Amino acid sequence: MSFQNIYKISFVIALVLFLSACSGSVPDIGQLVWQINFIQKAGESFSYEELSVFTMVNDEDGISDIDKIYIINDEAELFWVLDSNSWKMKVINSGTWLGSNSIRMNDYSNLPSGTYRVLVIDKAGERDSRKFYISTEMLDSIESNLFPKILIADTIQLESKFQDNTLWVYDDSMNIIQKYKINNGKINKSIINSDTSNKARWISIYAFDSESGTGLVKGPYSFKLR
Repeated sequence: MSFQNIYKISFVIALVLFLSACSGSVPDIGQLVWQINFIQKAGESFSYEELSVFTMVNDEDGISDIDKIYIINDEAELFWVLDSNSWKMKVINSGTWLGSNSIRMNDYSNLPSGTYRVLVIDKAGERDSRKFYISTEMLDSIESNLFPKILIADTIQLESKFQDNTLWVYDDSMNIIQKYKINNGKINKSIINSDTSNKARWISIYAFDSESGTGLVKGPYSFKLR
């Protein structure tokens, strides 16, 4: 074999190794979960919609290689962008989930129905996407009188038309620090203070409507012992 042929073979091998080293793995959306939540602030009758969407992302280069997540409604020409500064990350059973609980319109108007696309892009520009559909019926399923009611005294008493109700307890920074499953019943404030080491400052009630697959959130209310 001539020196020229050896040189060509060596060059090809070196090029293949270089390209292999530079080519990153493609991100993979393993699973996608989403839900529409209707939000009503304490003391208000106005409500608005928020989309909660999370994707379990797999990337052989590591989660730090994920650059952006887009939530896109092509027909409505709308999109939202999440990055490491804005997405929430949850690790469940060794799977890493990225997403947000608060995708909404800037003016608090209704989210458009239709097909949504979740697009995950890594730092090399590789991407994967999944689609889901939000029906008009789902967005129209809320009625103001369906929101659960809370009576706050020494005890917190709940009145709800739904079977699945959860009391969310927040600290000063509005981080959820405790959750309680409560049906049409009540819980003493002293129990909450004991469980949270007196760090409870705000509470909201979350109800799940199993018929429409949507959530209803009422609050937050100030949490104070009287």
